[in-house]
This record gives sequence, structure tokens and C-alpha cells, in this order.
Amino acid sequence: MIHRARASIKLSALHHNLNIARQYAGPRKVLAVIKANAYGHGLLPVAEALNEADAFGVTDINEAETLTQADCKKPIVILQGIIEQSDITRIAAGGYQLVVHRMQDLQWLEEALDKNPPAAPLTIWLKMNSGMGRLGLKPAAVKSAYAGLQHKDWCSEVILMTHLANGNLTDSELNQQQIDSFSSVAKELPDAPASIAASSGLLAGFGKDSDWVRPGIMLYGSSPFPYSDEKLRREHFGLQAVMSLEARLIAIQDCQAGDNVGYCSQFICPQDMRIGIVSIGYADGYPSNAPNGTPVMINGKRSVTCGRVSMDMIAVDLGPVPEAGTGDIVTLWGEQLSVDEVAEHTGILSYNLSCSIAARVERVYG
Repeated sequence: MIHRARASIKLSALHHNLNIARQYAGPRKVLAVIKANAYGHGLLPVAEALNEADAFGVTDINEAETLTQADCKKPIVILQGIIEQSDITRIAAGGYQLVVHRMQDLQWLEEALDKNPPAAPLTIWLKMNSGMGRLGLKPAAVKSAYAGLQHKDWCSEVILMTHLANGNLTDSELNQQQIDSFSSVAKELPDAPASIAASSGLLAGFGKDSDWVRPGIMLYGSSPFPYSDEKLRREHFGLQAVMSLEARLIAIQDCQAGDNVGYCSQFICPQDMRIGIVSIGYADGYPSNAPNGTPVMINGKRSVTCGRVSMDMIAVDLGPVPEAGTGDIVTLWGEQLSVDEVAEHTGILSYNLSCSIAARVERVYG
């Protein structure tokens, strides 16, 4: 039973969504992105459920070591690279694969590993800034960095990678510009494996001639594309919801027309209404900016929020659910109500919603 709020994680859905990624990937290898505590779903349980992936992508050395300490045997790629120079000793000891995106990274690696090479050579993912404007080397620097790494005994393989800025906008001209820019470099380094597509690029068919794909959000049952495009919602791709966020109905108020509901009079009852108070709020990770009318499910029926989100509570309209009573379960998102739809109402990405679930929310795996 739910006490206050609960996030139920469906492990079989993770496995299912990985198989969908495999179908789209074809012969390409799959790096399952489980960074940021697996997008809020729980790093270790998710890693176990996605064990058939070819490798795992995490944010930093701390997440990598957490996996290793749990006896994870998969290759682990540190996506944000070296945060501070002392990370290199831990990276070398763990045999982790590493994204290099600055010339400074190469300098630090040379200083540390030329003198004290790791027990086994490392795989380096060399990141190119093809137009994202965030992390990565310029094209000319990629070629010189690649050449330098080829002569290092502590480097076993170099994988070229880039990241699409507008992969979720399928008609954006920047996608092809980035692919062309990346491909022009990759063609000069024909022996290097390459990786372009994350979830959006994979589902949209970008970068099909690469060797690796890096699905993230699709593994958790969300479409990376705008919810407004009905043809690109999660159902179109056969993705299954992984997280169901639920809370309890803890009080009911019989309000009259003109009554205020919640802080700052964000909602004024337009007619007599039955208002339910639900035991979840922004301290639990429910979005504080959710407007009036954000969808919820109560006893399997759709309804909406009323009023400003409080720290520990939200208010909902019980008009569509006249039989609802205290103790009943309210679903904030899940199988029947897509987190992508909630994200559309709040203006917050579904990635943000799942990552924001607070530690005090019980997580149940099944």
C-alpha cells in the first residue's frame, strides 16, 4: 500500500524498451544511458534490468564506481569525462571507458598515464562539437587528437562521437549539417568506430552508418519528440511506461462557486465543486509550475489539477470521479497517463520530471 507517495518502476518495461532500441539499432551496438540515477529510476535496479545492453553510460566516476561496487561487469562509459585531474587515477584503476572533449583532457591523460599506465589499455570516446555548441573538440582538433592517441600504449581504441542538438526536431536543417560535419572527419579516420544517435536520432533514423547508438529517455518509456506530434508519441514506437507516480487522496472539500483553492488564488471555483487533496507536492518532485488543468488519473478516470502546487499537496477536481473517497489512489503519470503529456502541460521535459523525484518518495520495483 502507498503511504504518501510512491514511484513504481516496471522492470519488464525497461527490458521491453531496450529491445525496441535494438530493433531500431540493427547491427549497431547499444550503449544504454543510465546516468543521473537512471533518469531518477534507480541506478542499480535499472542496470540489472538493462543487462543485455552492450555498455552503460554514466555521468561521472562516482556513478561508474557505484556500478562496479555492485559487481557490474559491463563496459562503463563516463560521459562527462574528467571533472578533476585526480579522477584519472580512479578511471585507470576501474578500467572505465572515457569521453574526451577538451584538449586539456588529453594533456592530463598524458601526464598521468605516460608515467603510470593502467593495467589494461583504455577505450577513449573522442567527442566532436559538430554544432551542439556544448562539449567537444573542433573538427580539426579531433583529427590531431586521434592521431596522438594512436601512439599511446595506454589507449586500446578510439571511438568518435558527436551529439545532435536538434535530434528531436526531425525537420531541423541542423541535424544534417551536424551529420555532414561529423562524417567528413570520420571518413578521414576510417578505422575509428563512430557514434551519433541518442534516442531521438535513433528513432528518427539519423546516423545509420555509425557503429554505436546511445539511447536514454526512450528506455524509460518516453518519446524524445514533442507530445504535440501525435505520430511520434511513445505508442507509435511501442514504448512502455516504466515509472508510475502515485499518491493518496487524503482529504475532500465541498467548495462553492467563488471559493479559493490553494495559494495565491490560482484557482477560483467556477461552480460548486468537490475538490480532492492529494499527498504529493513539489518537495516530492511533482512540478511546482503545473498549471490548472494538468491531467491526473483517479481510480482509472481522468481528471485535472486545481490550484497551485504546494510543498506536500496538490488539489484535484473530483467532478469526473464522484465515487472517489479518502485513501483512493491518484496517478500523476504512468501507463494510462503518459509522463510526456504531463510534461507538455507543465513546459518541463519528461527527463526533468523523472529526475526530480525526491528521495523521500518510496520506489518499488517489480
